[in-house]
Formats: sequence, structure tokens, C-alpha cells
Amino acid sequence: MNQFEPTISLEEALGIVDSTLTEVKPVGERAPVRSALGRVIVADQRSRLDLPPFDKAAMDGYAVLAGDVRDVYRILETVPAGYVGTQPLTPGTAVKVMTGAAIPDGTGKIVMIEHAEERADRVRVLKQEGAPNICWKGEDVRVGDVVLAAATVLGPLEIANLIACGITEVEVARRPRVAILSTGDEIVDSADALLPGKIMNSNGPMLAALAAQHGMEVVCEESVPDEREATESAIAAAVRDSDITILSGGVSVGEYDFVLGAIEAAGLAVHFSRIAAQPGKPTVYATGSFGAKSLPKHSTHCGAVFGLPGNPVSVFLMFHLFVLRVADRMAGKRPERREVVLPLASQFRRKKADRVSFVPARMTEKGAVESVSFHGSAHLAALMSADGFMRVPAGVTELAEGDEVVFLPIIGGAR
Repeated sequence: MNQFEPTISLEEALGIVDSTLTEVKPVGERAPVRSALGRVIVADQRSRLDLPPFDKAAMDGYAVLAGDVRDVYRILETVPAGYVGTQPLTPGTAVKVMTGAAIPDGTGKIVMIEHAEERADRVRVLKQEGAPNICWKGEDVRVGDVVLAAATVLGPLEIANLIACGITEVEVARRPRVAILSTGDEIVDSADALLPGKIMNSNGPMLAALAAQHGMEVVCEESVPDEREATESAIAAAVRDSDITILSGGVSVGEYDFVLGAIEAAGLAVHFSRIAAQPGKPTVYATGSFGAKSLPKHSTHCGAVFGLPGNPVSVFLMFHLFVLRVADRMAGKRPERREVVLPLASQFRRKKADRVSFVPARMTEKGAVESVSFHGSAHLAALMSADGFMRVPAGVTELAEGDEVVFLPIIGGAR
């Protein structure tokens, strides 16, 4: 593939990414549930317990036999949560139980404390009610029920449910390993090195932070000069140690743009190098099978390499549209691009409409979308005022106030 290959649509590019990953399976590893926040389970998880595990009181009150309705009962004992009573219920007797306590066999209902009056060893019922006020064994979950399906991402609620069901260790997908290479003689990592013509390397740290935020393991983050041999060597080393290699810069058709050629020299299959999207047109996607240090000896896995444009807004957007899609597959997740349709807060115009355009935008208090001041794909600071991107279809030069637009809320981790 050369750098003058035809430009393909965004949807076609996304379809290609999906088609190259149909056989990718996550590599599993065991992890304690307590420390598995953000991880993805690779198999259905079935409950080891009934929930509740026993018949228990739904509130503080007095347990009485089913069908034994009367005004006064003799109290046999008091049972707090965490304990089991020793006195069997008989007609005319009651056991005082606290919320969550196991109830005696044969209990038909719990008379609420608020509806009773206790004196010495007797309790008088002030109000008869029909509700049993009992949590019955297994009414929430039964042994063997699927608690969480495979590919579920473990959040606080998922972790709590697993542990409640007696599952304390789980097989999760290994975190995708990511190598980040920032190319360009113009970038520096220290303000002290900001000589004329130099700029700070913001892409590398941003990509590393994004990868970490989305549950990936960053194995390297390096800068690479605009030299063919250095680019080829950096890519060769990166793909040996990672599942995903992300390069920024050097993907256009200039005299010092070596990334596409270096990717091909590494023996990787290039699937596309131009997409009809703004920003992000010169985006390269390639795959290959190669060994990884983290896998057993002689094993191979499908790795992905992305060559992203050098401008930071393009990098940010393409990471969310493409890199996360691949990372989700490798981590066993169901790829998801969350989009919502919202009204436009004010008129929008653009001069060129040959590509789908992603415009930094924010949500108003009334639930509409408005674009933010944006000077182009190098204007990284504009994203600080945005909540995401509104999508303007190809061929559309003008949108009126109130028109519906697709909004991609990805800024600030809102994914």
C-alpha cells in the first residue's frame, strides 16, 4: 500500500477494523474480585449461593407463626442480625428479630415494631397488616443463576454482586499492552529544550493517560526522530512488546513522513491509510501476528498498529474512534461507541463538506449541543471547553438551530 491509496469512508474503516478482529480472543488470567475494578470477565459467572441465603427479617419486629393471628404474644427470645435463635415458635409465642436476622422455622410474618407495644415478656399488636415483611431464601438469586455475563466490565456494583454471590476470584481478560511512539524532530519533552522551531510533546503523555484511563497497560512511551531507520527500529521493538502500537505524526505524504513505510517494513498488513473524516484523515491501521513477551513461548497473537496524525485533536478523536475499538476487542469487551441525538443550540456553518466532520462541542443546560471556539486540529485547548464532538455528515455545509445532530460524549472520560 502506498501513501496515495484512495480515501475510504469512516464507516468502511470501522468495518475493516472489526473484520480484522473477528478471531481475536482475550487472554485470561485469574484475579481477586476485590482488585478487579475495570477488568473484563471472560466467562459467565454463576452464583454459588442463594440470596438471601436464608429466610430473614426485612425489618425489626416480631416473628409469629403462619396463621397465628392474635392481639398478644409471649416473647421467647431476641435474635440480632448474624445469629440464629434457639427457641421454636409455637402458637401464641413470638421471637423478636432485628433486620437481617434469620427467622424461626414456620414464621408467617414479622409484626413491625412500629405496630406493636412491648411490655415485659409480652407484645401487643396495635395494627394488623397483610405484608409478611420477610425476605425469603433465594428470592433474589438462586444457586447457579448467571450473575454476570461474559464480557462484562467490573464496576463497583458488579464487584459487590459477585462477592455477595460467593465469588471471590474470577478469570478476567489480560489488559491490552500499549506502546506509544511520538514521531517528529520538532517535539521535545522539556521546556528547557524549546529552541526555535520546537514544540512540547503533548501527544505521547495524552495517549499514555488515555490508555491508562481505559484500562490498558502502557509498556513504553517514547519519542522517535524523523529518520527512516529510527522509525523502523522503534516500530519493530514496539510490536514485539505490545498488543497495540500507537504512533502520532509522520503519516502524511511529506519528505520526512516515514511511518507508513516503516509499518510495511515491519511485515504488518496495512488495511487503510486515509479516511474521509475531519480531523484525522491520514490515519493508518495495520495488523500482524507476532510473539509477545507476556505470552507463552512460541505463541503468537494478533497485534494492531495505528499511525495517527500529528495534531493533538486528531490524535484524541482517532484514539476514541479506533484505538478503543481494538482495545475493547482484545480485552473481551463488546465494542461500544456511545452516541446520542440532541438538538443544535445555534446555527452551524462550514465551508467544505467533503468529509464527515467531528466538531468539538458542549452540552447546554437545556440539553442542546453547541460548538465551541475551535481553530483546527492543533487547537488542543479547545477540548477543555468541550464535552465531546458533534458529528456533521459529509455533504452538509449548514445546520439550523434545532436540527438534530449526533453527539459523541467522550471528553472527560464520559464513555
